[in-house]
Amino acid sequence: MTQETDNRAFIHRIDREGLLCFVNDAWLAFADENGWRTSTAQVLGTPLMSQIADPETRHIYRLLISRTCDTGRTARFCYRCDSPHLRRFMEMEISERPQGQIEFRSRVLRLERRAPIAVLDTALRERSGEILEICSWCKAVCAQPVWLELEEAVQRLEILAEGSLPQLSHGICPTCSARLVRAGGLH
Repeated sequence: MTQETDNRAFIHRIDREGLLCFVNDAWLAFADENGWRTSTAQVLGTPLMSQIADPETRHIYRLLISRTCDTGRTARFCYRCDSPHLRRFMEMEISERPQGQIEFRSRVLRLERRAPIAVLDTALRERSGEILEICSWCKAVCAQPVWLELEEAVQRLEILAEGSLPQLSHGICPTCSARLVRAGGLH
């Protein structure tokens, strides 16, 4: 496993109505690198919440945005945004901007190369009917009643044993939920 760095700042902003009103070139490049294939014209004017798949993560974002607006304080937290071949340890800051805008500024703290994990490959569209719940924040996998580190879950749950990949459902694990509540002063 090798470590690398990435010094880009990935920035997007929303207006008072929660619509994306700005994305920087690094944000667009990051989206493209992750198979999202989007452009400024496709994204601007769309609701931020339409870009977030699961209700738990949308709820946490709403709480963080509300807290930032109510207090004027910047929320800062760590999360992971992995690709099939990289572990990306990242940090996000959510802050208030002029004209009621909210800015989301992410940066990579550390990159670690690893053997590819096929279940994370968004280009692989053939998926089974099985659902695998993964934490949007730390990439742990729900293996009732515990949450396992992604690589451990792939081995332990034999995710590739049947030959087809499960669909991913994003949520938030109890550890990340508690951490975000503490870090952001959320209730």
